[in-house]
Amino acid sequence: MTDIRVVETLRSASYEGVTLSFGTVDVTNQVVSFLRKRLGSGEVLGEEPLDLPPRELRTRSVWYTVPAEVLTQAGLEWADVPGAAHAAEHAAIGLLPLFATCDRWDIGGVSTALHEDTGECTVFVYDGHPGGAGFAERGYARGAAWLQATRDAIASCECTTGCPSCVQSPKCGNGNEPLDKAGAVRFLDAVLATGLATASAG
Repeated sequence: MTDIRVVETLRSASYEGVTLSFGTVDVTNQVVSFLRKRLGSGEVLGEEPLDLPPRELRTRSVWYTVPAEVLTQAGLEWADVPGAAHAAEHAAIGLLPLFATCDRWDIGGVSTALHEDTGECTVFVYDGHPGGAGFAERGYARGAAWLQATRDAIASCECTTGCPSCVQSPKCGNGNEPLDKAGAVRFLDAVLATGLATASAG
């Protein structure tokens, strides 16, 4: 379970309602259970609860917010938004190493249909190192190209509902649920259609 709070916005740029931001965040991560799986098949045998203390991380993040009217224009029902944003988040984490010279294990992400600090649907991708390591900042600087590449990678994948090559993540704390591959393409199309696709955050 991961919670993220905005501490300070250092830079931001708005594109017809969609806002791309970079700043300092507090990430709280707590492992609350683990899955028991059968060796070989990976069949889930059960879930065991854990009582571990939360881990706190102050770091840097890039994030973008998407207002409700943009989601509506994308043809996304409110119930579809969590899966679409989650899939877009995973794919963005997988693509950021092409723009920021990092490994996907160096970064993390959180997506939510309604974040309490922004008041809108928000996708965060943050540096997994205390104080930040520059990866999220590069993502902000290359935001248009990064999100366009993310959208194209999802759309061009030949799978039907999502796979490790596009929207599934090996380190997802929610067991890769919910994920909506088709919804993620519509979600990112709507984000990029606001003018972000041709802009440079600088």
